[in-house]
Amino acid sequence: MSSDRPDQHAWVIVAMTTAGGGLAGACQGWLAIAACLYLVGGAVVTWVDLDVHRVPDRVLAAWVPVLFGSLVLAAVTTGDRMILGGAAMGAVALGGLFLVLALVGSMGLGDVTLAAVTGLPLGAMGRSFLTTAVFACFAAAAVAGVWLLIRGISRRAHLAFGPAIVVGGAAAVIRFGLR
Repeated sequence: MSSDRPDQHAWVIVAMTTAGGGLAGACQGWLAIAACLYLVGGAVVTWVDLDVHRVPDRVLAAWVPVLFGSLVLAAVTTGDRMILGGAAMGAVALGGLFLVLALVGSMGLGDVTLAAVTGLPLGAMGRSFLTTAVFACFAAAAVAGVWLLIRGISRRAHLAFGPAIVVGGAAAVIRFGLR
């Protein structure tokens, strides 16, 4: 399902990178770095998933250590070890939820991995941000599904769910920046 134009989804990278930079300036503290890195990496994953309906493992393999390193930096500089505990719990919670959804539905394991990665910075921010991400994720997927139906796409067509996960994470990051 590759697109004819490789730059078809380039607007996603521009929009999310801009949002990440803006949030880094708006958010207080060291978690702003993790939030920015999440949005930039999420933009790349979204672009690829929209294009080929697959969450790229190579991008995740490069993104996770950088994201985790920013959380370690936040924990060390603030002296708050709970940042890492929250990150681990967030990754397990979102990854576990999406694993159950993958086992009972048609979600792919790349989406499960992306959900676990999304749980890292959001868990460090707090449990309420995980909840925000989950609700926003499914709301974004519902809007995308309705939009596809309006465009005449078959109900059996595949919906790339990675972008919805990233949009949910972005909504939680925005909420974090506004608190």
